[in-house]
Amino acid sequence: MPLLGSLLVNLFGGFVAWLLKFFTRKVAYGIAAVTMMSGFTLGLFVVMRTALLAINNSVSGASAIFVQAVAIGVPPVAPFCLSTYMTIWTACTVYTWQRDLLFIAAKV
Repeated sequence: MPLLGSLLVNLFGGFVAWLLKFFTRKVAYGIAAVTMMSGFTLGLFVVMRTALLAINNSVSGASAIFVQAVAIGVPPVAPFCLSTYMTIWTACTVYTWQRDLLFIAAKV
């Protein structure tokens, strides 16, 4: 993870340095912030679509009567659904945290 973090920091710094050649500092940070927000939004979208596709694939193989009979006790996909919920909640929290950090950085 530290390697990935340093890679992202260096990429962001290089992008800002490149933008500073052509724009003022405030415009360069604004463009960099919009680019990073777009990347975070795309990442959040990919995480959510992957999790929902996995849920859809896990329940689509059984017949409807069997699924209803087993669902009387405990749904067989309950652990998977709970872990998917936690994954999506964590992804949304990380997205919100990164968005807020970018808003703070864009104000500088």
